[in-house]
Amino acid sequence: MMFYSEMKVNTTNMKKNTTKIILKITFILFICFCFVSNAQIIDSNHQQEITPTSVYKQMQRVADWQIIHFREKYSGRDKPHHIADWTNGALYVGMTKFAKMAKDDRYWKWLKEIGTTQKWQLHWRKYMADDHVVGQMFLESFKKFKDSTMIIPTKERLDWIMQNPSQQPITLDNYKHLERWTWCDALFMGPPVWAKLTKITGEQKYTDWMLKEYEVTRQHLFDKEDHLFYRDNSFIDKLDHDNKIFWSRGNGWVFGGLTLLMDEYEPGSKPYEYFKEIYLKMAKKLIQIQTPQGHWSMSLLNQKYYPTPETSGTSFFTFGLAWGVNHGVLDRATYEPHIKKAWNALNSHITPEGMLGYVQPIGAGPDKSFKDQTEVYGTGAFLAAGSEVYTMYGGQQIYQISNPDYIKSPKTGMTREHWLDMAQYILEGAFSYVNDIDDPLKFPKLGDVSYPRGDWQIPVEKLEGLCRTLFVAAPLLKENPDLTINNIKIADYYRHNILNLIDENHPSFIKDKEKDWPGQTLVEFGALAISFFTIPEVVWEPLTQEQKDILARKMISYGDGATVPSNWKFFNIFVLSFFKSQGYDVNEKLLVDYLNKSLNHYRGDGWYNDNPAYDYYSMWAFQMYAAYWSEVFGNKYYPEIAKKFKTNFLDIKDSYPYMFSKDGKMIMWGRSISYRIASISPFPFLGFYPEETKGINWGWMRRISSGVLSQFLQHPKFLKDGVPTLGFYGEFDPATQYYSCRGSVYWMGKAFLSLLLPKDNEFWNATENDGAWDNKLTKGKAYNKFFKTSEIMLTNYPDIGATEIRAWCNVPITGVKEPFRGSENYNKLAYNSAFPWQADDPSGIVSMNYMFKTEVDTIPYEPGRLYTFKKFKNGVYYRDLKSEIIEDVLINLADIPLKNGILRVDKINAKKPLDFILGHYSLPHINGYIKKSVQKIKNKEIQIIDNGQYQLAVIPIKGWDVVTTKTTSGLHPEAKESTVINTRAKYKPSQKDNTYITIMLWKKSGTPFTIEELSFIKKIESEKNNKQIIIMKNDNSKHIISFE
Repeated sequence: MMFYSEMKVNTTNMKKNTTKIILKITFILFICFCFVSNAQIIDSNHQQEITPTSVYKQMQRVADWQIIHFREKYSGRDKPHHIADWTNGALYVGMTKFAKMAKDDRYWKWLKEIGTTQKWQLHWRKYMADDHVVGQMFLESFKKFKDSTMIIPTKERLDWIMQNPSQQPITLDNYKHLERWTWCDALFMGPPVWAKLTKITGEQKYTDWMLKEYEVTRQHLFDKEDHLFYRDNSFIDKLDHDNKIFWSRGNGWVFGGLTLLMDEYEPGSKPYEYFKEIYLKMAKKLIQIQTPQGHWSMSLLNQKYYPTPETSGTSFFTFGLAWGVNHGVLDRATYEPHIKKAWNALNSHITPEGMLGYVQPIGAGPDKSFKDQTEVYGTGAFLAAGSEVYTMYGGQQIYQISNPDYIKSPKTGMTREHWLDMAQYILEGAFSYVNDIDDPLKFPKLGDVSYPRGDWQIPVEKLEGLCRTLFVAAPLLKENPDLTINNIKIADYYRHNILNLIDENHPSFIKDKEKDWPGQTLVEFGALAISFFTIPEVVWEPLTQEQKDILARKMISYGDGATVPSNWKFFNIFVLSFFKSQGYDVNEKLLVDYLNKSLNHYRGDGWYNDNPAYDYYSMWAFQMYAAYWSEVFGNKYYPEIAKKFKTNFLDIKDSYPYMFSKDGKMIMWGRSISYRIASISPFPFLGFYPEETKGINWGWMRRISSGVLSQFLQHPKFLKDGVPTLGFYGEFDPATQYYSCRGSVYWMGKAFLSLLLPKDNEFWNATENDGAWDNKLTKGKAYNKFFKTSEIMLTNYPDIGATEIRAWCNVPITGVKEPFRGSENYNKLAYNSAFPWQADDPSGIVSMNYMFKTEVDTIPYEPGRLYTFKKFKNGVYYRDLKSEIIEDVLINLADIPLKNGILRVDKINAKKPLDFILGHYSLPHINGYIKKSVQKIKNKEIQIIDNGQYQLAVIPIKGWDVVTTKTTSGLHPEAKESTVINTRAKYKPSQKDNTYITIMLWKKSGTPFTIEELSFIKKIESEKNNKQIIIMKNDNSKHIISFE
């Protein structure tokens, strides 16, 4: 009877499954170009970079493959493993860890179905540790679902064992004694169940019993010289090629089990320190015997005689080592190289379908493994390893969609209930820093750009945390005034801390405005006034009249006065409007003046100018504020002004939806991008005007909005320590402005004001769809939307489902107060939803921009930023680009969006020789690598890069001297490393032709560029003294570029 853990070696080849390939392959590691002149290479002189995104993707591929192939036969067995068998129990350990990380709850449901089928019963042998391991999943399921039926059978079994302890000896003796932990695998199977039960029930007896038995096994099987475990007593004193025999997976079971055990105890406790001592000895030994390839040999001390890779033991060791680094038990500098090497080795053995190969079949010691064989416990070990590697490389807990509704929301699964859950998810992170009602909402500083830069800024920092998190809390409190988080009653907390603002003896006290300039306090009081409008019954009406009067005086002192000539006027407007609605005397003349001045910022097609820029402030500020102000105040008190705001607001329905990708991703563009999801705040407010929006595609509006929420709340770097980062995805200083602190990010909470819409509003109930992408935006061409007054152009690219924007930027960086207005936040030639922008490299590497080499030591390379719009005609977007630093340098720019890229025709005008560079979009190493290839077609050298998600190509049609591929570090918002293709030339005023023609292409990974895609230009003609360029294409269509 061979049904215990690994009692017999079986090397029968597992049959390949050739009929059941169901999983969609999300990315392919190696793609063959049929016409490549130079072989593709991985861009790395070192091991592949590890990113949370790449780890998650690999884990999901492996998990999905295993679920599909769950009931197949493994290890040469004549039937599938029993669902409660130890093999599957080990799988469930890893699957449970992935279930906690996943974007929705499908993996939890899969595990729950297994438990339900098994009636939450351990396997049939009462004492046998192998039959207990499934209990680990049962106990974790109880933690998730709070259903006591999930743990009662396990508790009853362990109680019975303690009441009826086995009398067998601790020696396995050729499998005669299986009732105690007589083989090292058992230390993974059994002890964590006992530890988890102590944690759940609070009953120490389970730990006491487990520790006693564990110590007996340790004394029996642990080698005190090599700090490794013998598999069982049959291996003690045996040698193989003069070396002791320590089985890799056997020690993997122990090492992985130690981390599972330490997870259940507090550091410093007796059990924790007991397991830690064993763990540290093993960890030190393991890194000494790792193979150069990154694996651990099946016989740990006999690498020479067991050279074949084996992934289950390696996975367990990777899991254990990464856990140690994450918990501060192991030194990162010492252990990370070994973990990185091991993780990359494991990934090299995953098939394109998602199967983990080289898993040694069921056995009891070192043997063989095969490239095309796997086992369920190998998958479990890999998923466990991935869960810790993900964390080690910055991966954070993401929002998990529970019970997605793919009938109402076939694209995202998200409903209004999920929006409420997301809001609470964000608020819970904020309140993890609040242990007492008097604790401020003050969060750890992030990066080098944000404030506070001194103690003098701390009061307003705390004010930001208070007023901006209230944006998130307000709709939740509207639904549930008794909301409690971290044992704090949220309504009480905000009332208490609002009153602290008027308490002269409290550190959070804010003085009345004393000078003309209101500063950041005006912004936060504007936000507070919005929340007063939203939930007056919670945060305003319970105050005493005296408290109201003091607060009114203070806030009005900031609202009644100077402001910034931008969207800031709305902060004055909301303060004055709220207190007018409460019967206080306010400066109505100033209020009306600021309202009319705000209207004057409008430029048509939904766009307001925020003095001087166009950016998301058009939408998440002007449009959102105006719509909400009209709803809560303006329609009653100033109906004519509200009517004008409404007319402007309704314009967005025909323009703004086109600014998002097909799958609802927003473009990284403009300042304050850390507000992220605030970009969707106008869409739900269209519901304020049911009569005027009868023809609107509400399903598309919600699809975009939920897509943006998922874009960030399900990104592994969106949060850090429970708080949204300052950046786009993760922390990213180039996208952070000096006026931001960590709490500033909660301005994104405006997105959740949409929850104030009634539940029966069409925004919540229409069926999700892809809107114009389903019918108007068909593949095979690019679609431009040009807005004449704002001079903004949106381009939709159906072939990859992306959207691009070209907009105003004409701000120098020298001698100005706000140099960020001329930074990468605005200065790119274009911004694309598929390719978040890369920061400029001062050494001369640039993406989606021109860069000039200067003779200035402090600014050796100058990226373009002084653009002047000229015209949009016949599908061509014309601008001029002027150098700020070099005199008499001007480039006439012509952008022609193609179905899969951009055709650039640019003319250089310079009186002196000019060394300049042009960059394509950049690709982050999100999958840990970049692949480069070089094509030569029609004597043109074409550089191609591929990161497993997208591939980019640059074709230097005319004028360029050299094309290079550059990899940089720390300049991209998605990954530490990124790669970009640059073209470079040295222009001489004496040359006859000053025209430079470039094709920048993109395509999703998986299908190589074709020759036709890389060589579609038939000929180029020049007319009218080179002021008109005619480009003929192979299909006889043409582009006419006229610089007249």
